[in-house]
Amino acid sequence: MAILNIARPRNSDYSTCSNMPVHGGTDMEMQEKLFEVDFDRLRARADQFDQQSFQGISGFDRHVDNDHLWQSTFDAISDLLFVVDRQFKVIRANKAVQDLFPQGSVLGHKCFQIFHNSDQPIAQCPGCKVFHSGRPQCMETRECQFVDRWFEVCVHPIKDNHGFVWQTLHICKDITKLKRLEQRLQDLEVKDSLTSLFNRRTFNTILTREYELAALRRSSLSILVMELDGLNMVNQECGQQFGDYILKEFSHQLRSKLGSGALCARSAGEQFAVLLPDVELAEATRLAEEIHQLAEHHVYDDFFCRQVTVSIGVASLLDHAPASQDELFCFAENALRMAKRLGRNQVVVYNLDDFI
Repeated sequence: MAILNIARPRNSDYSTCSNMPVHGGTDMEMQEKLFEVDFDRLRARADQFDQQSFQGISGFDRHVDNDHLWQSTFDAISDLLFVVDRQFKVIRANKAVQDLFPQGSVLGHKCFQIFHNSDQPIAQCPGCKVFHSGRPQCMETRECQFVDRWFEVCVHPIKDNHGFVWQTLHICKDITKLKRLEQRLQDLEVKDSLTSLFNRRTFNTILTREYELAALRRSSLSILVMELDGLNMVNQECGQQFGDYILKEFSHQLRSKLGSGALCARSAGEQFAVLLPDVELAEATRLAEEIHQLAEHHVYDDFFCRQVTVSIGVASLLDHAPASQDELFCFAENALRMAKRLGRNQVVVYNLDDFI
C-alpha cells in the first residue's frame, strides 16, 4: 500500500469552513473532526489506488512465476526442445522430449547418453561446435533408436553478459516424413515404380560402368535379357491389375534367386535384364535355366490362376567379344529373339553363326 505523507492543515486552511453550521463544541474540536474526515477519505482513496496498481502491474506474476511460464511456453511446441549445460547435462526439456522417454525424466542426464546411447559426445556433435565457436549449428541426423527417425538438429548458444556460452538450446525437428519422401523421389529416378527393380536408364549407367571395369581387368561379365511369355494375352483376359501382380511376383522371384550380387532391371513392359559381374558364360547359362524352370512351375494365384513362362537370352563379354556395352546388350536381345522364334519358354545363348 502506498504511504501518503499528509501534512496537518493550518488553521487558516479551515477558513472556508467558517460558514458551516456548528452543532456544539469549540472551533478547535470542529477543525479536528474535519481533518479526520478528510484524512479518512484520502486514505481510502490511496488504498483503492494501491489495489488497482497491484492488480494491473503485478497480478500476472502472482499467478505464474517465470519457471512455470518457461515450461508452459515450451511445452506448447511440438518440436523437441532442451537446454544443455557445459557438462552436457540436460537441465531443461519440454513435454515433447519427455514423451520420448516415458520411463523417466531426462533432466540431469548427459545428452549423448540419452539421445545417442553413447558414453561420449558423437562425432560432428553440433553442441560441441556451439560451445567452441559461439555460433549456431545445424545438422541432420538419423536416430535408429527412435524407430528409425530423422531429425534436423539446430543448436543455439545461450551466453552470459560477457558473451561466454554457458548453455546451449537444442531444437530438434522431426523430418522423417520429408526424408522418406526424398528417398521415394530418388527411388523413382533409379527404380521402376511397380517392381522396385532398376529402370532401364539406371541399368544402362551401371552396364557402362561394369563393362569398362571388366574390359580393363579382362574379367567376366554376363548379361541375361528375358521376357514373360504371353503377358499381353493375360492382361486382355484377366485385366491389367492381374498382369501387374505377375510382374511384381516375378521380380520378387528374380531378386530372391539371384541375390545381391546380380543387378536386376525392368528394361521394358514385360522385359527384364540381369547384369552378372564376374560371372562366366557357363554359370550365367545355368542361372538362366534355373530362372526358366522356376517360372515354368510357378502358378500366379490372385483371384485368377495362370502359369506364365519366360524366354531368356544370354551373352557374355569374354565369349562374344562385343565392341561396346550396347553391343553386349544387343547380343543378349538377339538371343532372346531367337528363343521367341523357336517357340518361347526356353533359354538361348547368343551364337554369332545364328545371325549371319
